[in-house]
Amino acid sequence: MTSPSLLRLPAVLRLCVVIACCIWLLLNTTVKAATPGSLVRIAAASDLRDALTAISQQFQQHHPDSQLELVFGSSGKLQQQIMHGAPFDLYLAADLSYANNLWQQGFALQAPVVLGKGHLVLVTRAGLAAATLLSDLQSARFRFIAIAEPQHAPYGDRARQSMKNSGLWQQLAPKIVYGENVAKTFALVQSGAADAALVALSLLKKPGNKPKFPVIDSSLHQPLQAALLRLKHAQTPQAAQFYHYLQSAQAQALLQQYGFSAP
Repeated sequence: MTSPSLLRLPAVLRLCVVIACCIWLLLNTTVKAATPGSLVRIAAASDLRDALTAISQQFQQHHPDSQLELVFGSSGKLQQQIMHGAPFDLYLAADLSYANNLWQQGFALQAPVVLGKGHLVLVTRAGLAAATLLSDLQSARFRFIAIAEPQHAPYGDRARQSMKNSGLWQQLAPKIVYGENVAKTFALVQSGAADAALVALSLLKKPGNKPKFPVIDSSLHQPLQAALLRLKHAQTPQAAQFYHYLQSAQAQALLQQYGFSAP
């Protein structure tokens, strides 16, 4: 409803008052939008997809004003994005060496922290007699075997190591197909595009379940150490809160429910 006092003003003056009010509202809205937000950007290896999603949901129950943006991919590709200026606050790698590399090159506020140990498992597509040993993959029924790209995905690198150290690489190499990261590699066997895959236990194990897929002997490959790094971009209190929460007993409990061993 228009104010009577405003109606008594000359038309030009009324227009000036309306314009001034609109400018004030616009400026007030702009100031609010420019206020530093609570968004925390996290770049994480794909093996952490389910566990980190659960941890972030748990964190936000206690910190409802914080917003978490999770971006998943291979450790190597995310590392390259950070080196080229991607504005992430935290980085979680499937392999400690990737986090160490960023720390040594000056991209982080402090040295990386190991959160847990990952495990490599052998998965067979539905409808096919399951492989229980790496040597089973020599069978003719396994035409395509999926692993993550070893050049930038730690689980792919460890899968290749395991095959080489088992003396199977030469026989199996012609059957190998590559996924961009370990989650996409798992999708290949889920869709039937691959007959078997070597993937992360954390993509299969959920709280309360016990997957029956065989775990690859860890002596056949270098460790898979999930590592956390606080990057130089992480200057907000919310980023610091989530960084410390990831090292808490609550987060550790969830990591272990999703198949990671304690660090």
